[in-house]
Amino acid sequence: MELYQIRHFAAVADTGSFTKAGIRAGVSQPALSASVAKLEAELGVKLLHRTPGAIKPTLAGRRLLLTGREVLSACDRMKAEIKSADRARPVRVGVLRTLPTAHLARLIEALATALPGTTLELCDGTRDELQEKLLNRKIVACITSAGHSRDGQSSAVLAREHYGLAVGSKHRFASTESICLQDLHGEPFIVRTHCETYASTTKLLTERGISTHVVYKTDQDDRVLSLVAAGLGVALMPTLFATPDVRIVKVRDFTADRCIELQWNSDCTDDRLDPLIAFATSFNWRMGAGYLVADTANGPAFTADAYFPKWDAATAPDDGFAADLPGN
Repeated sequence: MELYQIRHFAAVADTGSFTKAGIRAGVSQPALSASVAKLEAELGVKLLHRTPGAIKPTLAGRRLLLTGREVLSACDRMKAEIKSADRARPVRVGVLRTLPTAHLARLIEALATALPGTTLELCDGTRDELQEKLLNRKIVACITSAGHSRDGQSSAVLAREHYGLAVGSKHRFASTESICLQDLHGEPFIVRTHCETYASTTKLLTERGISTHVVYKTDQDDRVLSLVAAGLGVALMPTLFATPDVRIVKVRDFTADRCIELQWNSDCTDDRLDPLIAFATSFNWRMGAGYLVADTANGPAFTADAYFPKWDAATAPDDGFAADLPGN
């Protein structure tokens, strides 16, 4: 005896018609008749009394209907409880430590609206740390910088951004269209020590004979932005970090960029992953890009597209960003 047979029999008993029961059960009338006949054969009793005017359950049918409804009701409650428990289980997502806090907060706010009822848990880390957590199934997905994906992992491009020089709104470079690395010689500099290519950045400046005056070192980007805005120094940062108080000035001979991706395990069976992928890939990562434009009368402004070029897989580097230049 199968649950679907009990459902088919109950549908016939409730509606008094194989045609109406078929519509309710979502199966054809012949299939429904065969299902009930198979149930009768298995039990060795007649369950339905068929007359030209109506179809009614026999005495044995009424007994089966009474118990069958209890069984079906218990199954429905169990399904609902399991689904409810699954929805309550949080979706754990990793985020790159160097993603701007403001953009991350806006992402979470939009996610709560787009996927109501989804409980989200975040954990941050470097690109390598997030890869490890994904490999060990500690997270469902991660928002990270592009790199060489491991076997069995999939990814989708979310945004691509250039690097530039972060300066305060009153800095002399704030009204400049662009600068070159040599302009940084002797400039008060704030170093982002958590930058994955921090060593190669230092090497590049040394090779160019550029000596900066390091006034502060930190692994906290929010602190970098506040100190840049206060005029303590300048910093090389991805353009997503621009704020109303911090301009991102283009550095002509500094071509580093980074690609932000959503990564996940290809064999992940969590049914909440697909809506998460659909949301993340449609999220407007360019929102707020107007902060990138130096609003001054002394120099031309830059468009957001200059900082967020359209992704072109044919011309993009294999790993999504220039690994030999500063990046995160």
